[in-house]
Amino acid sequence: MVAGVLQPSDLSGFEPEPGNDLSAPVQKALFLARRLQKRAAVLQAPEERRQQAELDRMIRNPADKATLTLMTDQAFRAHRAARAVDQLIHILDAQGIPRFFSPIERTLLRGFQSFGGYLPGVAVPLIKTNMRKETANVILPAETEILTEHLRERGRSGLRMNVNFLGEALLGETEAKRRLQRYVAALEHPDIECISVKISTIYSQISALARTHSVKVLADRLERLYRTAAANGYRHPDGSVSDKFVYLDMEEYRDMGLTAAAFMQALDRDGLAGVAAGIALQAYIPDSFQVQQELAAWARRRVEGGGAPVTLRIVKGANMEMERIDASLHGWPQAPYKTKLETDANYKRMIDDALAIENAAALRVGIASHNLFELAYGLVAAIENDALDRVQFEMLEGMANSQRRALAEMNDNLLLYAPASRRQDLIHAIGYLIRRLDENTGPDNFLSHAFRLEVGGDDWNRLERQFIDSLGAMDTVSSAPRRTQDRNLPPSRPAANGLALQDFVNEPDTDFSLPHNVRWAERLIADWRERCGAAAADIPLVIGGEELLEDLEVRDCLDPSRPGVVVGRYRQAGPAQIERALVTAVADEGGWRSRSQTQRFEVLGEVAQQLRQNRAVLMGAALADGGKTLAESDPEVSEAVDFVEFYRRSAGATCELDGVEARPEGVVVVVSPWNFPIAIPCGGIAAALAAGNTVILKPASDTVLVAYELCKAFWRGGVPRR
Repeated sequence: MVAGVLQPSDLSGFEPEPGNDLSAPVQKALFLARRLQKRAAVLQAPEERRQQAELDRMIRNPADKATLTLMTDQAFRAHRAARAVDQLIHILDAQGIPRFFSPIERTLLRGFQSFGGYLPGVAVPLIKTNMRKETANVILPAETEILTEHLRERGRSGLRMNVNFLGEALLGETEAKRRLQRYVAALEHPDIECISVKISTIYSQISALARTHSVKVLADRLERLYRTAAANGYRHPDGSVSDKFVYLDMEEYRDMGLTAAAFMQALDRDGLAGVAAGIALQAYIPDSFQVQQELAAWARRRVEGGGAPVTLRIVKGANMEMERIDASLHGWPQAPYKTKLETDANYKRMIDDALAIENAAALRVGIASHNLFELAYGLVAAIENDALDRVQFEMLEGMANSQRRALAEMNDNLLLYAPASRRQDLIHAIGYLIRRLDENTGPDNFLSHAFRLEVGGDDWNRLERQFIDSLGAMDTVSSAPRRTQDRNLPPSRPAANGLALQDFVNEPDTDFSLPHNVRWAERLIADWRERCGAAAADIPLVIGGEELLEDLEVRDCLDPSRPGVVVGRYRQAGPAQIERALVTAVADEGGWRSRSQTQRFEVLGEVAQQLRQNRAVLMGAALADGGKTLAESDPEVSEAVDFVEFYRRSAGATCELDGVEARPEGVVVVVSPWNFPIAIPCGGIAAALAAGNTVILKPASDTVLVAYELCKAFWRGGVPRR
C-alpha cells in the first residue's frame, strides 16, 4: 500500500447503479463504507467485543448510565476514603448494581456493598485503580514513563498521536501558568509529536466582555507554545524530522470567536509565519461554517505572504449537554443545531469547503469521525478534489480500533486523539468519560451501533438513510447563528396571551458571546464613565411625589473602582421625613390599594417592560455606584424583571382561587442590602405592590443611585409616586 493513496483495489467491484439518483461520488462513498464495515468486523478483537457488549447492555438499560454517572461523579469527588465509600454504598443500595458490568464485576461490587465500609482506605484505592485500568485504553495514564512507552509502541506500529492532557476550566492564574508550563514540557518531550490545548486551560480570566484583552493574553501564551513547538523537532520512525504541532481545541460556543481570534493573532506575530498549527471547528454549531470561511481567507493571505498552511480539524462536537444547560440557565436558544440531520449536513459542507481548490495551498484538513459513512465521504471527497495529500483522518484512541485498522488499510494518514490524565487528576478523567459515554450511547450515534452492525441490516440501512438525507440538506442547512439576541434593539414585550402563572418564562440574560452585545456593553461603560463630578446625579428624597432637595444632609455616592470619584449626591432623611413618608404611605393618595387586581397587574406589566428598556441604565448605575461588573449586574436585571412578572402573575392567580379573599395588608417597608442593589429591592417592591400594598424603599447607603434608577422605572411604569 502506498501511504495516503486510495488503492484501485479498494474500489474493485464498484459500478455506478443505473438510474440511481445519487451521484457517482456518493455511491462510491456508500460502497467504501460497506467495505470498511465488513473489514472492521473481521478485524475486531475479542477484547473489543467484550467492551462493546458492555456498551450494548448500557444502551439497553439507560438507568445504568445514570447510576454510573452518580458513582463516578459523587463518590470520587470526595477526598476522604470513608466519605467516598459511604457515597458508593448509598448509590448502589438506592440504584442497584448496573447491569452492564460483567458477572465477576457485579459480584465484586456486591462484596463492596457488604464490606467496603470496614476498610475504606483499602477499598477506594482498589476501585480507583481498577477504574483506571479499565479505562486505560481510552484515557492514557499521563505519568511520564507509562505515557512514553505507549507513544513509542504506537510509533513503532506507524500510528501518530495527538495527546490531550485532560483538565477542566481554571479559576486562578497560578494553576493556568502551571498548566501552560506542562504543555511546554510536553512539547519538549522527544516522544510527543502533537498536543491539543484548550484556551480555558491556559488563561483563567477569559471574558467575552474583555475580548481585546482576553485575546491578547491568549495569543501571548499560544505564542510561547508555538515557538516551543518550532524549536523542538520530532523524529518520525522513518528518520525524518518535523516541527512539533499544537492543535487548538474548540470548547463551548461562548469561546468560539475568542479561540479563532487568538489563533490568528498569535500566528500573525513575527517569526511565526512558518509555524504549522491547527484549530478544531465543531459542525454542530451553525456559525462554525462562517468561522471556517474567515479562517480560510486568513490562511490564504498567510500563504500568499510566504507563510505555512494551517490545519482545520473538523469535528461534529461533543459538548451538547453542556451547551443545552448553559442555554437553559440563561434563557437563550441552544447554540448547536436542534437536529442531527443539520449537524451532519454542515459537517459535509465544511469538509467540501475546506477541500475546495482555492484552499489547496492554505489548508490542511483533519477529518475527525468514527462514522464510517463520513470517513468514506471524506476519502472520496479528497480524491475528487485531488487533495488526498493534505487530508488526515482523526479518530479517538481506544475507540473502535477495528474501524481504525480497517481505515488504515485504505489510508494510513491517521492521527489518534489521545486523552491523558495523571492518577491525581482522576476527576478530570471522569468528566471526559461521562461526556464520551453520553455522546456514544445516543441512538443516532454511529459508535453506539458500530460493533454489531451488519451491512444490509436494519440498523445499517437506517444509518445509511440518515447519511443520504444529510447529503440532501447540505445546500439548504443554515449557517446563521441560532443565538441572535441584540441589546441594541428595543426589547420585545411578552405576548398578551401568555400572562397566566403557568406561562411565566425567565427573562434572558445578555449573551456576551455575540460581538454586537459586547459593543453595547462598551458604549454603556463609556457613557457612565463620564457621569461623575459635576455631571454626577443629583438624587432627591422623594416623599408623596415631591422631590426634596433643600435643607437636608447631602451625602456622596462614591465609585468603588475609582477612589474619591463622586457619581451621585443623595439626601439623607431625618425623623421628620420618616414620619411624613409613613403618613403618606398610609394615606395612599394615589389609590394603589383601591385599584383592582387587573389594574395593578397591567401597571406592573409596564414596569417589567421599563426594566427591560432600562437594562443599560440599571447596569451602569450598579457599575458606577456599587462596583458591580456587567457580568454580575446583567443577571440581576433579568432577575428583577422575573420578580415583577412572577409576582404579578402570582397575585392574580391567588385572587382567582375559589374560596380565597385577598386584600392588601397596608404599608410595606423595603430595607435592601448593598450586595444585590437591583434584584433584591425590586423583588421586595414588586411583591408588596402586587399584593396591593404601598411601599417605602430605604436602600443601602452604598447603592442609593441604583435604587433611584429602579424607582424611576416603577414610576414610569405607572406606579403612583404618592
